[in-house]
Amino acid sequence: MHRFKMILIAALVTGQAALWGRTQISSNLVSFYQVPLACPAARGLGCGSAAKPVLQALEKKSSIQEAWLDHSGTTLAIVWKKNAKADLRSAEIQSAADDRGVALHEITGERRDDTLKSFATRSGWYRGSEVDRLGEEEAGVIVDRLVRRAMAKEPTIAGKADTLKPALLKVIREQLTGCTSTQCREDCHKKFTEVAHQQLNDREFRALMNAEKLGYRPVGDEQ
Repeated sequence: MHRFKMILIAALVTGQAALWGRTQISSNLVSFYQVPLACPAARGLGCGSAAKPVLQALEKKSSIQEAWLDHSGTTLAIVWKKNAKADLRSAEIQSAADDRGVALHEITGERRDDTLKSFATRSGWYRGSEVDRLGEEEAGVIVDRLVRRAMAKEPTIAGKADTLKPALLKVIREQLTGCTSTQCREDCHKKFTEVAHQQLNDREFRALMNAEKLGYRPVGDEQ
């Protein structure tokens, strides 16, 4: 029994050490920047479609190991390769920012220390391959907003919301995470219209389409 406990403790320690080794990064290899990648359509949320090409472009730079965006889309984390020199770091981060038209302002001092603590957990941080999750969250916010607008005009939509919302969510999620062309976005709008026609009567349909014409962004005090 004693031997079993010792083996179990050793396994736990080894596992923790391995996990720590995978996640720990020397603080001098991490830089943080304030970035304008928040989503206009969903307050407090990073814009996955805008962030994805930026993060992917950054990770192609020879000096950069990883590029991450926080959940709110306001902070960029750069993990540098160990041998990257300061002048190369500066040149490549600025080059990527210029290419993508993104303004970067480095975070320093106490704010950097606080950000480093948050980043150490990786909770609420996303790399380029993961920011579609932000797009999916954004799609949910947009669908809720459009349906609320329509319901304000035609309250009977409330009884159909349980089936309407998932159908609309699928279309808008596809648009936000998969479209890279005007044609794709037009096709998604056609699908949106078809879903609305299938689910709603004429008055409800007009209410939803009028809500959609106001755009995806919040209007006035909308959340």
